[in-house]
Amino acid sequence: MKRIIGVILLAAMVGLGAGCKDKEAQAALAEMKAQADLEARNIDLIKTLLVELDKGNIEAFLKFYAPDFKFYFPSNSSTPGSREEEMAMAKMMMTAIPDMKHVITDIFAAKDMVVLRFVAQGTHQAELEGIPPTGNKIAISAICIFRIKDGLVVEEIEDADMLGLYQQLGMELKPKAAAK
Repeated sequence: MKRIIGVILLAAMVGLGAGCKDKEAQAALAEMKAQADLEARNIDLIKTLLVELDKGNIEAFLKFYAPDFKFYFPSNSSTPGSREEEMAMAKMMMTAIPDMKHVITDIFAAKDMVVLRFVAQGTHQAELEGIPPTGNKIAISAICIFRIKDGLVVEEIEDADMLGLYQQLGMELKPKAAAK
């Protein structure tokens, strides 16, 4: 009889232990699903931002970027730019290259960040930083890392092939003349 009760208690303890592990596993699974959902929403936010910018909607910065947003361009900048400064740079590019479209090469999310690699393509149709319109087709590759909080971009770190852009616009890179 003691043996039967012991077996029953042992079975109950094993069952109880398995039940606890199932709850822990379910909690871990729910946490992973919530993180995956957040990362998918963050990727959608960045894709939607690019669609709006491709339409020429400069106001998208006000909708998708936090007021205290920080912009590091190039990525090793020690002083971040503001949302308004990035808007001004984007407006300058949209004016000079009004048909600019972003072609996403890679995009993925990890925690609160989205990493984007893209090529911006278009035609140089207006003055850009003192360079008169050339009519040249251009393609600029860039990598951006966005940090997102509460559905808004709070930080962007970007590196873009600006040398390649200027070369496509007819600029030449030459060594400095030797000092006398």
